[in-house]
This record gives sequence, structure tokens and C-alpha cells, in this order.
Amino acid sequence: MHRRHLLLALASPILVTGLMGLPGCAGLGNPSVITLGEAELAALVARAFPLNRRVLEVLDLQLSAPRLRLQPDFNRVSVALTLRAHERLRGGNGRGRLVFDSALRYEPQDASVRLTQVRVQQVDFMPGSSAGPASAALDVLTAQPGPAYRIGRALAELALEDLAIYRLSADRQASLRQRGLQPGAVMVTARGVEITLASVAG
Repeated sequence: MHRRHLLLALASPILVTGLMGLPGCAGLGNPSVITLGEAELAALVARAFPLNRRVLEVLDLQLSAPRLRLQPDFNRVSVALTLRAHERLRGGNGRGRLVFDSALRYEPQDASVRLTQVRVQQVDFMPGSSAGPASAALDVLTAQPGPAYRIGRALAELALEDLAIYRLSADRQASLRQRGLQPGAVMVTARGVEITLASVAG
């Protein structure tokens, strides 16, 4: 009996040490998580830009210079971007600012954290001097409010939806597998973005 108690006493600190050795993870008594601080997350988001998207084969968009802000009360992040647009058919162009917010999700297929449920909150756009009245494609960015503006917001949301902003390294994935853990829910908190680690079923 005394031997069993001795073994348990020796094993407990070893187990705690093993769990605490996983970077960004909480110890016993708390859910295990990987935490990305706001500054770290901002740096990761910056790597995903500039982002170039072609819309309906007539409009080239470039989104750059992201400025990130956490919204823990809504479990979302907010990002402001510099927006540049070029109309391919008539050569119209312009620049402005786009602000969106988004929830985050974990994608197990490639161990990534991705934008989900993207909502564009603001588009401020000014056509350049070469964008004449005939540059109809730019109307989706300049017409506020109205059907064209709503279409522009929807297209911008489509361009940003499912964008990967973080991937777990191969070493970290291997470390989690050895411990029988896998990433699950992604939460935005005042501390940053927390990826909950759950036990692998079976």
C-alpha cells in the first residue's frame, strides 16, 4: 500500500511537467490550450497579406497592411486593411480602406486556423483620376448605400472567407499526437486567441 502511494507521489510531478512542457498549454485542472497573444496574432495575420483577388474577371483587388484588434466580447477579431482596386476592362483604379470582422475556426486537414463568418463592416474607396464614369465595375466599391455597394461587400467577404492565418508546425503536431491531444475550438479572449486541446477519441 505504501509502495503504491509512493509511486503515485512520484508520477504526479512527472505528469504535470510533461503537460507544462507543451508550449502555450495550461497545466492540470484547466483546459489545455495553445494561446496566441495579440501581438503574435497580428504578426501572423500580416504574413497572409498582401492578398490579391480577381473578382468576376473584371476587377483586381489587393488587400494589404492589416491592423488587427481583438473582440473578445463577440468571439471575433477585427481587421482594417488598405484596399487597392484595378478595373481590367477600362483601366479604372483607386484605393481606400476596408474593415471586417471574423470568427476563427480550426481546420484539421492542414492544421490551420482560418477566418470564418467574415463580415465586412466598412468600405471607404476613392477612384483614381483615371477612373472615369464608364468604370462601372468600381461602383461596387463606391456606391454607398445601395445594391452595388452590398454586392461589393459580399464579394470582399467571399475573398476573405476561409483565409488561413496560422498553421501548427509539424513538430507541434507531433508533440500533441504523442500526448493524445488534438486542437478543437478556437476562442477569442482578452489574452489573445486560444485553441482548445482535446483528448483524441479512442
